[in-house]
Amino acid sequence: MRDIVPVVPREGIPADQAFVYHSWLKGSRESWPEMRSEDYYALQHHRIERLLALGQLSILHPVGAPDVIAAWALLEPGPAVVHYVHVRGEYRRLGFASRLLAGRTITTHLTEAGCRLKRKLGLRYMPHLLDGMAG
Repeated sequence: MRDIVPVVPREGIPADQAFVYHSWLKGSRESWPEMRSEDYYALQHHRIERLLALGQLSILHPVGAPDVIAAWALLEPGPAVVHYVHVRGEYRRLGFASRLLAGRTITTHLTEAGCRLKRKLGLRYMPHLLDGMAG
């Protein structure tokens, strides 16, 4: 698929983290409907903080605009695991999530949109990896 908006990759930097926290916390909230909001936000924020410290944040941004995040993914070092991927609304359906996840085979988080991406890419959903357990 050709990009309508040409984007280039870069590694995440500390200045990106506010957007990562906001989009991840908001985007995955519906995956935990029975949790109290105060519990969800506190615990999920802590999880994101831990994963950001250990993972690799990959960003796609429009050419010439490195501060504009079109899409991002938090990847486990190594070739297999993605923890979360987010594409801003105006950049969706352009193949950016697939581009960020190329070669990945496992995901630890799923949203409704993530379920469609999981099927499309043939990802295995393994949330227990977050507990240090592998299947």
